[in-house]
Amino acid sequence: MRPPDRAAAEAECEALFRAHKDGLLAAAMVVDPHLAWDGVQQAFEEALTRMLAPHAPPVRNWWGWLRQVTIRHVVARRQEVAAHASAEGLDGIDPAPLTEDLVVIKEKFEGTLRQVAALPLRQRHAVGLRFLGGFSYPEIARIMAVEEVTVRNLISQARRSLKADRGRL
Repeated sequence: MRPPDRAAAEAECEALFRAHKDGLLAAAMVVDPHLAWDGVQQAFEEALTRMLAPHAPPVRNWWGWLRQVTIRHVVARRQEVAAHASAEGLDGIDPAPLTEDLVVIKEKFEGTLRQVAALPLRQRHAVGLRFLGGFSYPEIARIMAVEEVTVRNLISQARRSLKADRGRL
């Protein structure tokens, strides 16, 4: 197996960064707003390393992989900081998020809710059942009385609409 092309891996990593950094940052801020950006950066460093590893199995879902690495890093760093603060007799890090961080998260959340509300009814139902209700595709198909492939298409169409609207918030 020939070694991966570094320039191509860096370009792919950059594209992933542009596509996922905001979502990863929002997810990490829920765990710890002070360490969130550190977690996002660590995830992309590990992603590039993974892309350049010639024998690493392919990542099928970069969003899920990056989110997992980001959150795990933030949790690990939070534990390290708390342990260090405890050893030094300090109170540790402030667990409360910064007000300005909460405002940004709230504005993005409200914008996403407006976008979801603007979706066609069937797409909105499918998205709500899947991401808010936690139902599986077969369960949603039964609830909506449609084929599973229809549910997958509705959610895919909704995601495309939401991604297209993301820049207009």
